[in-house]
Amino acid sequence: MLKCTECKSTNLEYLPNVDGNSWVKVHYEQTKKGQWKIVAKGYRSASDSQGEVDVSTIDAQDIYYNDGMSFFYCKDCTCELDGRYL
Repeated sequence: MLKCTECKSTNLEYLPNVDGNSWVKVHYEQTKKGQWKIVAKGYRSASDSQGEVDVSTIDAQDIYYNDGMSFFYCKDCTCELDGRYL
């Protein structure tokens, strides 16, 4: 589990598109009721034979594999964190 380097909180946000080059592809699809549902897709690893898969739930390994410049925000102390230092 990742923790803030300042306050040790685990209340973090991962911002996959802070540099405009996200590995997560996001779009919305209209439901039968006329609402819009978010769909997040990406690759879990280089050996992922499934191609792009649902990445609405990921783990730290997925982040570090796909994002060489990962960026996090601590919701408790408002610290901005470069993923290379977590």
